[in-house]
Order: sequence, then C-alpha cells, then structure tokens
Amino acid sequence: MSKWEHGINEKVVINLDHGGSKHVMCAWDDCEADGYELYKLTINYGQAETPHIVTHVFCCERHKQYFIHGSIHDAAYGKLPAGFRRSCI
Repeated sequence: MSKWEHGINEKVVINLDHGGSKHVMCAWDDCEADGYELYKLTINYGQAETPHIVTHVFCCERHKQYFIHGSIHDAAYGKLPAGFRRSCI
C-alpha cells in the first residue's frame, strides 16, 4: 500500500438490485453521473411514529447543496445558498 492510497474516500454507490453491476446515479435533477457515499444525504419524509427514511446520493457537494437548498425554499430550485455561490466545490 502506497502512502497515497489512504486518502481515497469517494466510493461509488452500487445498486444491489442488479447484482451489483450498476451504480446509483446522482439524485440531482438531470445529472447522470455516479453517486458517491461521500455526498450521501438521509432524509425522513414521514412522521415521528411512522418514519419514511430515504437516502439520496450525489456526485458532488455542489449538487447536494442544490438539492438541500431547493427542497427548503421552492423559489430557490436550482440555486445555491449564500456562501456556496462563488465557491469551487
């Protein structure tokens, strides 16, 4: 193992429904890139007594922030929150 191999933390999410042969796509709108474990977001869409847990994966932090900000503010769909607009994430 080389000294650089320890820093790899982006792992593609594999769809086990297809025997592990396909990857899960990014959950942002029309992005068709692979989703990574590093940019995973878990949301409970249900109530406290009846949870409905859904996990979304994204290809990058930027698409994850688009999704979070757009779901909080309907008018902000496709826009980044303040602090992320000029960043290179």
